Amino acid sequence: MNADFFRSFGLYVARDFLDRELCARLRAEALAAAAAPATVRKLDGAEYVVNEEVRRTQLARVSEASEHLVERRLMELKGILDRHFRVTTKGIRWPQFLVYREGDFFRPHADSSAAVDAPAVATGRRVSIVIFLNGEGDPPDDESYTGGSLTFYGLMHDARADDRGFPVTGEAGLLVAFPSQYVHSVTPVTRGTRVTIVSWLEGEAS
Repeated sequence: MNADFFRSFGLYVARDFLDRELCARLRAEALAAAAAPATVRKLDGAEYVVNEEVRRTQLARVSEASEHLVERRLMELKGILDRHFRVTTKGIRWPQFLVYREGDFFRPHADSSAAVDAPAVATGRRVSIVIFLNGEGDPPDDESYTGGSLTFYGLMHDARADDRGFPVTGEAGLLVAFPSQYVHSVTPVTRGTRVTIVSWLEGEAS
């Protein structure tokens, strides 16, 4: 679905948050960088582990210069996001560069947790941020992919429709921000490679 559709559900959407030239540069760096499997929190505690039944994607180790560049850009947006979501946050978590290749995915989940055994890294998240470094295309080319949709659940606030997913159509440079308790997923990439940056506005741990 067109990203503008999600504004009616309170999400914050910014097209061309990063210009195409910068997206291409950061994407190339992420694809060439050393990478490690991304982790998820175990259901029974604070430990983070690799679990490819739940999440299969690679965390790219880009340069500190690129991480700082994105962090600065996000800090410029922080006040706007605080006002939009009516929260008070104390900072932005270090951005993560994620590479989803064919078959990679992330099952439905929320980024924040109120569980008593959850670590501060989970309980402190207030606003989640996704930046697309490339977009969906059919057929995909060197700059696009198919599948890999950022998909939201429960937006209707109706138990009868909680399992209905609403997918965002990815675009290079697009930023989507949403409350960290919202359930979302990344559907399996079917062709090409999806490259995104994720970060979070953080408050005091619950």
